[in-house]
Order: sequence, then C-alpha cells, then structure tokens
Amino acid sequence: MLRVLQNFQRPRLSWLRLRHSSVKTQAVLLPDNETERLKALADYNILDTLAEQAFDDLTALAAYICKTPIAVISLIDSDRQWFKSKVGLKSSETPRNCSFCSHTILQPEDILVVPNAIKDDRFNNNPFVRGNLKIRFYAGIPLITPDGLAIGTLCVMDSVTHHLSYQQLDALRRLSRQAIAQMELIQEVRNRKQAEIEGRQLSLTDELTGLHNRRAFLLMAAQQLKIAHRMKVSCWVMFIDLDGLKQVNDTLGHDMGDALIINAGRLLKQTFRNSDIVARLGGDEFIVFISSYFQDADSIQARVQANIAKFNQQQNCSYKLSMSMGIERYSPESNMSLEQLIARSDELMYAQKRLKRQSLT
Repeated sequence: MLRVLQNFQRPRLSWLRLRHSSVKTQAVLLPDNETERLKALADYNILDTLAEQAFDDLTALAAYICKTPIAVISLIDSDRQWFKSKVGLKSSETPRNCSFCSHTILQPEDILVVPNAIKDDRFNNNPFVRGNLKIRFYAGIPLITPDGLAIGTLCVMDSVTHHLSYQQLDALRRLSRQAIAQMELIQEVRNRKQAEIEGRQLSLTDELTGLHNRRAFLLMAAQQLKIAHRMKVSCWVMFIDLDGLKQVNDTLGHDMGDALIINAGRLLKQTFRNSDIVARLGGDEFIVFISSYFQDADSIQARVQANIAKFNQQQNCSYKLSMSMGIERYSPESNMSLEQLIARSDELMYAQKRLKRQSLT
C-alpha cells in the first residue's frame, strides 16, 4: 500500500547550512546515511551527463499521467539538486536548500505530497513558491537504489493545487522504479565495458613485468612492420635472453630470479623510446621492435650494454645482469615477414650465447 507523507514529522537529522538567498528558506535536513547516499549517487556517474531518451520518456509520462506542466528526475547532490530529465523547467539545477526534493528523500518509503505549498510552513517562503514559478502543488517519490539509499526523486509540480488519485500515485511509484532500473542498466553496461577493457589489457600484458606479452607483441609489431614497409623505412627486431637466470633461481631462489626478470624488463623499457615495442615472451626471453632511428645493430647493442653496465654498477644486487641478444634489420627491399625477423634474431641471439659459453671454457 502506498504511504503518502503530507504532515511532515521532523526526524532526528543534522542541519545543512543554508546558502544566502534573497528569500528566506527553511534549513534542509540531512539524512543519517548522507555519506553513503552521496557515494551511491557518485557511483552511478550520472551527474552532469547529457539528456537521454529513456529518462525523458519517464518524465513525459509522469507529467501526462498526473496532468501537471512540470515533471523532473532530480538527483540530490551535496549542495544542489541536478535534473537528469525535466519537463516544463529551463534550469538544469537549483540549490539544495531550495529543493522540495531534499525533504522527499528524508522519508524513503513515502511519497511526499504538498497540496498547497503556500499554506505549508516548510515551503511558503521557498523562492519557487514566492518567485516566478509560483509552485503550489508538489508530489515526489524517492529514487531508491537496490541498497535502499534515496539518491533523488521523480516529482511533478504545478502552479495550481492538485489532488492525485491512488492510481496516479501508484504510477509515479512504478516510474520511479523504472528510473532506477535504467540507471542500474547504464552502470552495468559501463562496468561490463570496463571489465572487457581491463580483460583485454590483462590478456596483452605480462603479469610479472607489466610489459607487453607475446600476443601483444605479435599484434603490435605486425602493424608497425606494415607501416615501415609502406613508408619505406628500416626497423629492427631484437631477441634477448637473460644470462644465468637458472643459476640465480637455483642458488638465490625464485624470488630473486623474478627480481632479475623485472629489472631486465625495466632496463629495456628505459633504454628504448615509447614508440618501440618492448615485450616479454616468457621465461628469460624478451623481444623488442625498434623503429628506424638506429643506424646499425652495433649501436643498438652498445646502448643496451651501456645501460646494463650502469645498472650493475649502481645496484647492490647479489647477481649481475647480463643479456645475450640477436638483432635483425628489416629493410623494405628484403620484405621479410615478422616471423622471419623473429626467427633470424633468435638465431643471432643463440650464436652470441654460444660465443659467451665458449669464452668461459
């Protein structure tokens, strides 16, 4: 059964300081759950958004059913009421301390009906009653979230007194539920899209280093290679293998081995430009797609080795960072595929690693 709140009983609530106004208004009370209520409103990300047909349909129906010139979906922010949808009003927001709806949300289970505002002590000095709008009739129903928080209202108003039937009040209640359902739907769609974006990012990111993973590298490098071919510029693929990772894991533990991988990824990221693609293929293997600003493979290797030496000098680690690398150049004339570039740079990396091992024997 619908409960209609006409004779307002003051609950135990804190006071909201009034803004200065040329018309004296009664102080507005804050719900006990004001902090939670405002957070719920903020979570919908609906304040100051553009008009939407779904909400405009609801206010149009409310005005039609109640036979009033004004209908509003009002959201009560900390110091204002903002209108997501409105019929018969030009303003998009008003101060909260002038708002009828601020009273409505104090009793979430009730519909607030004001048959004649000029005779109501709460509203007879309200600027919307005394001013140009000359509001006399108001009926508002709280918009209640699934957690029971009143974040705003669906309300109708008129400059003449009114009496709403039970059926009209029931219709307002139903429309208010549709308004919340629409907000929930928008939030669900937004959350789903965000989850999809985050899922795609996770599927393209190496969990340990935060670099691109193998899948991301293949996708991005293929695009960059097409651009290089079209622009007739050279580029490079560098295949990298960390030296001694197994020994670090066996002697110092896998946590230290993970630290070695993370530091290697960070060093490579700092060595190259943001336009280059730095990725971890897995285990102790990294790969970099490098754009055309290097003249030859020796200059690329020299930069990496210089940064490795600097790292080993500055860091107080129980291991020395060392990398074997193979670098293959792409030229538009060769028209090598990405797979061929990766395979060739992998071969060159293993050739360097073999030389290192031979020098130790």
